[in-house]
Amino acid sequence: MKIIILDDSLTIRMIIESFLEELGVDEDEIYSFGEGSKALGFIKNSGADIVFSDINMPDMSGFEFAELVFKIAPKLQRTFFAISGSENRESYQKMKNIGVHHFMKKPIKLGYFKHFILPEIVRVRLKDI
Repeated sequence: MKIIILDDSLTIRMIIESFLEELGVDEDEIYSFGEGSKALGFIKNSGADIVFSDINMPDMSGFEFAELVFKIAPKLQRTFFAISGSENRESYQKMKNIGVHHFMKKPIKLGYFKHFILPEIVRVRLKDI
């Protein structure tokens, strides 16, 4: 399994990593990036199963990142989670129009995270068996 975390905040990336590890994801299955171009390059070369992406980033917006990811791997629309520090409905609608179905608001709560992520982890793992 390959899980991508894209956020310009190291703190947010570390929180998501710790939540994933608490759900039984191995450290070597988590790939953390602070820049969209680096995460995109990784996905092009190595693929991904689940993606977490901040909507607002300095080098590449979450909108641009999602559009490019879905061109490379349309199947990721099901397991792409957009993360935002605000509840800007316009941003959420724009992400939905691109094909994103899952959203998380910062600060991310562990209970909410488990509820939405665990089924996707199980689904990906079962597919790999």
